[in-house]
Amino acid sequence: MSLVSLSDLKTYMDISLTQRQEDAVTYILDGLQSELEAFLGRPVTQDEVTEEHVIPSYFQGVPATSFFYDHSLSSTDDGINYIQPSQIIYARNSPITNVKKVTLANLASVPVNLAEAMQKKATITSALASGSSVVFTAANEFTIGQRVTVSDINPSTLQISGLEITAVTSTAFTVGDAAGATGSYVSGGLATATGNDYTVHRYGIELYRGFPNDVVSITYTGGLDGSAIKMFKLMILRAATREVQNMHDDVVGMKDLNTRNVAPLETGFLEKELVAMKSYKRRRIA
Repeated sequence: MSLVSLSDLKTYMDISLTQRQEDAVTYILDGLQSELEAFLGRPVTQDEVTEEHVIPSYFQGVPATSFFYDHSLSSTDDGINYIQPSQIIYARNSPITNVKKVTLANLASVPVNLAEAMQKKATITSALASGSSVVFTAANEFTIGQRVTVSDINPSTLQISGLEITAVTSTAFTVGDAAGATGSYVSGGLATATGNDYTVHRYGIELYRGFPNDVVSITYTGGLDGSAIKMFKLMILRAATREVQNMHDDVVGMKDLNTRNVAPLETGFLEKELVAMKSYKRRRIA
């Protein structure tokens, strides 16, 4: 998504452009935003992305008798159960606004949905049962894989307990394996969802599961909210103005093979402009 539009630049410069010039200016604006994002090491607009990470091969588990063991993460395997100190997965497009889905897989298994450990609640305004699934309408911050319980709903036949969320948007969530939930929604409903697999931080997720070389896939909305950081837009407008002036003043006709005696302006971002934006640059300290 573009932070500065063609209309923004025309207003800023108080100019009109031909169709061909508008096409050229679009390239300039896209290129400057890309240049700024390369310098900062993160997007300047928020968007949903899916990225994969591999748990390092040197990541080692520790015996269940150690103080790292979390009894909520039980296993049915025979022998000594192992659990790891939490693994930090750094998101490439941090800061994270919200996480929609996290899956974990290795060479011997299909991806499984993980559940966010933070308990979250939502007020239900509608529900629709269809087959073995129920779609609940509610403004929420749930994630796929969380287990949800719905209480205080009328009719009570739509109540569910500890079922997995299979799909989610900001305004609704779907629960699978809910064949017993029937009836037409009347009123009420409180949804409480939780899990124990990971915790979301601004820079990434803290993962409580997984083994070396497991693949972690994260779907999340992230990036800087550039529209709220007025400096970004101003810096792009200033740089684009220099580019547009060069594009106009340096044009030579086919009949004139000698360049005009015009001192071109410096293009791109100035050093002092980059210094002003340096505080937003991505840094990893780990």
